[in-house]
Amino acid sequence: MSEHWAQILLDLRKESGMTRAELSKLSGVGVNTIENYERQKIKEPSIYKIEALLNALGYELDALQP
Repeated sequence: MSEHWAQILLDLRKESGMTRAELSKLSGVGVNTIENYERQKIKEPSIYKIEALLNALGYELDALQP
């Protein structure tokens, strides 16, 4: 899931026009964690952090369903 998730996060964040810092503030997930997700440095993302990031971007967790 990590490669798929990394691209989705990057695309959604860019679509929203948010910086990593803005997304971090809204989601409560650290800027470095967001960067590591987007660069695929974290292979097993936390479902809770994924949900927080998606919610901050205006999406629900089931948005990841293919």
